[in-house]
Amino acid sequence: MSRFRVVLSGLLLGLAACAGSTAAPAPDVTPVQLAPADTAPLRPADGLPATFHDAFAAADARARAVAYWMQCVPTVARLRAGGTFGPAARAPRGIICVRTTEGVPIGGVYNVDSNFTALRGVRFIRLTDRAPHTDALDTVPLLRALHLARNVSAQVAPAWRQRNRPYTVVPLVLAGPRLEAWVIPRATKARSLVTGGDMGFSATVTSTLTPLLLDDRSATWTQLNLAPTGPVRIYSSTREVPAVTDLASVRYHAELGRTVTVSTPAAISTLARGFDPGTGSSFTWTHRPVARE
Repeated sequence: MSRFRVVLSGLLLGLAACAGSTAAPAPDVTPVQLAPADTAPLRPADGLPATFHDAFAAADARARAVAYWMQCVPTVARLRAGGTFGPAARAPRGIICVRTTEGVPIGGVYNVDSNFTALRGVRFIRLTDRAPHTDALDTVPLLRALHLARNVSAQVAPAWRQRNRPYTVVPLVLAGPRLEAWVIPRATKARSLVTGGDMGFSATVTSTLTPLLLDDRSATWTQLNLAPTGPVRIYSSTREVPAVTDLASVRYHAELGRTVTVSTPAAISTLARGFDPGTGSSFTWTHRPVARE
């Protein structure tokens, strides 16, 4: 049987913790692993520097993890409510979304103790055919990611609740002893889109998992009305590479069939269907530099 590996080179684990909870119970979260950055040696002839493409690939890897969570976690929640993991009232409350090293999407449920030392009641199925999946899972990075998500949620919850801004914490397990957790804002009403507003935290697997701030774009939180059909244009508040939450929104709506473009003062980037050999994604980016006078 193959083992799961929590490394930067594949999008494996997706996890989320919603705001508004008191810190006592463990959040309903799903560990996420980053998709690989594009390591192809050739750069597109779009006039943008290699540093832009490197930074964009790193941010987009995080965004792919977030977008995967957006699709996977609600699917597993519906399956749990429908009795796939046993009677819904007694099924474990945590949700796990993983991809095998072969890229097979797997979803499951679990419980975890308050000290994050052991998983209980873990049950997995393949999302492709709903068949049980029983291969081994390395639970150490998973437990650390759950712990970091809880700590980040507890740290940001007071300020976000005061502003009445719902959010989801998405932990990312990177290669080596590093973890990140991103606070991704959610819209407060239907047919709306939030741009900016995300926060990133880091920790090491061997540390006490005290969240260390990487990025704070919470002041850029903006909620916009979203038309039910047609193209979507997102203006990111960053100067060069779009915010992680904006790239995640692009991917989410592109996979729903929308034409989506995200802009910064440096570049206009569009996501379209097409195989990307660098990431294995079925979508590819095209970039156009913004002309400066």
